[in-house]
Amino acid sequence: MKENIKKYLGLKVRSLRENAHLTQEELAAVCEVSWRTISNLERGLVVPDLIMLCRIAECFDVGLDDLLDIKISRRKTLARVAEENLLIERIRLIDDKLLDYISEQVDVAVRHFG
Repeated sequence: MKENIKKYLGLKVRSLRENAHLTQEELAAVCEVSWRTISNLERGLVVPDLIMLCRIAECFDVGLDDLLDIKISRRKTLARVAEENLLIERIRLIDDKLLDYISEQVDVAVRHFG
């Protein structure tokens, strides 16, 4: 279980960093760690301390609850979780008008495809 948490957090941080167009070096500077630490975090090899978690959350303007959401369904693969996280981060960047349009299209697709 601990390994899944580390991998999930790593995927989440990588997703946030890539969507913000930051390098590992730039995120490392914000967190006051080496780029290798960020690399290891993203690969699920290390668990950050609370201060680093707070710096990451603040950097990407997300709550710790979003960052640490570890409710991984056993039916979902890590690739699926990564794809969902990328989509969520992209949605957060769009304006209200486009969000309304996308929401309507999702409703149509769900009705049609179940």
